Amino acid sequence: MVAHGRVELLAHPLSQKYLQMKWNSYGKYFHLANLLFYSVFLFFVTLFTSQLMGNVTPGGHGTGNQTDAPGAGSYSGQHILTLRSTLARTKGNNYATVPNVTTSVAPPQIEEQMDITTTTLVSGIGIIIYIVVNALRELLQVYQQKWHYLLEPNHFISWILYASALIMIWPMFSSGMCFSINYSAASITVFLSWFNLLLFLQRFDQIGIYVVMFLEILQTLIKVLIVFSILIIAFGLAFYILLSKVSEPQVNHLSFSSIPMSLVRTFSMMLGEMDFVGTYVQPFHVGDLPFPLPSFVILCLFMILMPILLMNLLIGLAVGDIESVRRNAQLKRLAMQVVLHTELERKLPQMWLEMVDKMELIEYPNEKKCKLGFLDSVLRKWFCNPFTDDYKGNVLPCRTIVDSLRTLMPLPCFAAAGGIDYVLENTEDYVAVELEKQKRKLRDIGVALDAQHQLLRLIVQKMEIKTEADDVDEGVPTSDLKASTGMLTGNRSSRWSSPRIRKKLGATLSFNKSINK
Repeated sequence: MVAHGRVELLAHPLSQKYLQMKWNSYGKYFHLANLLFYSVFLFFVTLFTSQLMGNVTPGGHGTGNQTDAPGAGSYSGQHILTLRSTLARTKGNNYATVPNVTTSVAPPQIEEQMDITTTTLVSGIGIIIYIVVNALRELLQVYQQKWHYLLEPNHFISWILYASALIMIWPMFSSGMCFSINYSAASITVFLSWFNLLLFLQRFDQIGIYVVMFLEILQTLIKVLIVFSILIIAFGLAFYILLSKVSEPQVNHLSFSSIPMSLVRTFSMMLGEMDFVGTYVQPFHVGDLPFPLPSFVILCLFMILMPILLMNLLIGLAVGDIESVRRNAQLKRLAMQVVLHTELERKLPQMWLEMVDKMELIEYPNEKKCKLGFLDSVLRKWFCNPFTDDYKGNVLPCRTIVDSLRTLMPLPCFAAAGGIDYVLENTEDYVAVELEKQKRKLRDIGVALDAQHQLLRLIVQKMEIKTEADDVDEGVPTSDLKASTGMLTGNRSSRWSSPRIRKKLGATLSFNKSINK
């Protein structure tokens, strides 16, 4: 079903019960063990980074704040601002006369001695054990999945996490000196380890559905930002040209001193951080803004297109169709459960699978409410055990409506409409869909009746039959017409008193009478 895109068939009660049997047999134990193992690794990573930042001794700290001016020595950022301001005033604000002075400041080179304690040693050993075990497991997946392994972005996140973690703990097994690359790797390790925990929670139904929705919306926003990055580049280059030549540079103008920094500042301005007074108004009033008119014109265009138009578009894409995103996320989570069981069955011995697999399953509706183990109770309370029928909150009163829909609708239609437990949360939507179907059927019936009426009129015209309805205006009831002409009575003066004509026109007059009513 998953391989051929028939994910909606997983909504069938039989597929639900089959997946629930696999989850209860071995799925929940292996997944919880994996989650517990990763939680230990996450604890060691957090503990190691906290000790890394707290137990360090400065061993050398070289600052690289330099300028490109020959013989100028080393300057800090504030010294460069002062020098640029002085030279600009001396030369009449002509930057062409001071080409050798720039604001490029090299980052400091950090070199600190790490204090190795028992806590850091135990944490580092635990991190190495986890990396070795999971690296072997990843290599096994590479052997099994071949090139399909490269299609999953989660695998790349895992390998980056392992590499950064090894770089982070490397000083503990070498000279003990921590450099800038070790701190950078520590920041990446902490972020990816906690972000990977979010991906682990996708397996649980109650909270996993929100994680899947988050990732779905993230994909949509990335696609939109890639398209509209053209506007970011356009405004970033424009601001770089207009604001990098301010004669009296301030700190907030340093963000426009280079093209990359200008693009980043433009992106931050899109989120609302404009600093209108310090960046535009103050330099304009003191006469330090070299291009005031185009600067304010470009700024007005930026405020209309980016913070107002583009941000509202992104918000609308994120939350406008949230209901369909939730449904797709639910189906995707079911597909993830199938992939989880498939991968586990490839790794488990055949003897174990023969023990847990069942050819039939007897369902006792009331037994699960009174016989729950400790693990199932915790899962149902905090995570809502996957494939269970017990949903809490405002969902339970809707079960009667869903049962009625299940009895009224055929089973394939119910499954295609999403006839699994998550339908309980949106029964109003499905009732609206059914009402729309009934309205569509009524419209089709009306069209068919109109076609039949036109056909009868053509038949009457073809037979050259003239009725009383042709002699009177529209809107006159057939009963009044009968009373005035004495049709179908003993009045022999009527030209319609012939039995042959009466027999031919009986059905037609009855049909006209029903339409007039």
